[in-house]
Amino acid sequence: MPDEKNFFAGLFDFSFHHQLARRIVKLLYILAILFGGITVVAYVVLGYQQSPAQGLIALVVGIVFLFVGILVSRVLLELVLVILRISEGIDRATHPGT
Repeated sequence: MPDEKNFFAGLFDFSFHHQLARRIVKLLYILAILFGGITVVAYVVLGYQQSPAQGLIALVVGIVFLFVGILVSRVLLELVLVILRISEGIDRATHPGT
């Protein structure tokens, strides 16, 4: 990358010369985990309000879906980073010396 800008300057870079995805991928992963956890807790609480059996089912199914959701979000975020690395490699190969 050419000169590194701070986060907010990169956020308002309308020419899209600076990639922001590498900086926010950690934040997106944390948000996915938090959102998944909050969703599971909400479903478990709502399930226990219906009946204890439904609450236990919501707990078990929710934990399984939480782990699968975390896995899928991690894979998708890594895929984004790989595509960015491929893009940078192609850019370096087609524009040597810049």
